[in-house]
Amino acid sequence: MSTAAVRSPHGYEDAYEAYYAEASEEVRAVRVGEKETSDQAAIVARHADLFTQEQLDALRQAEAVAPEGDERERIYRLRRTCEAGVVDAELAAREDELENSLLAARLTFDGEEMPLRAAEAKLSVLPDYAKREELGALALELSASFNDGRRELLVQHALPILAIGVREVAFRVIARARFNPAVAAVHLHFNLAEAAVLDGVRAAVAD
Repeated sequence: MSTAAVRSPHGYEDAYEAYYAEASEEVRAVRVGEKETSDQAAIVARHADLFTQEQLDALRQAEAVAPEGDERERIYRLRRTCEAGVVDAELAAREDELENSLLAARLTFDGEEMPLRAAEAKLSVLPDYAKREELGALALELSASFNDGRRELLVQHALPILAIGVREVAFRVIARARFNPAVAAVHLHFNLAEAAVLDGVRAAVAD
């Protein structure tokens, strides 16, 4: 049974750059119309060993023992990249599903059926104001029909990453206060603050 590679910070940085180049090229190809469907989930799957709990733990350990200064900052950024990547990897298939639904979406304007993205591009070259208004309204209505999916993905992206950020700040405070009798109060305020922040994000994206 094979096991996923766990890389050193330098190895992780090199491997992530290769993944990022491939993923960025996929975004570009879809955006300019060279591809009709997005295959980001397949790219993520090919680089899945970049986004594992084992790799994240290894980067955390490297960060903990790194000397203060540029090297620790570099590993910190790699660790945060990995944290975000763990979330992205879990949602890659659903993001592709939404992206491909948008790419497949069609509307009819002046008797012509066209993709949503072609309609959005056409808006900038239509000389007739009334026609632009008509096409803009059609494109907006069709695009808005995907808002529930966009909102759901936004929440699923934001909450885990936000929770990581809130906990990181709180853990630093707690570590500095570990010899202070008020440490119990710090824990309590952290728990209350985390709940309030996450509830605020849920409420904001639900509006």
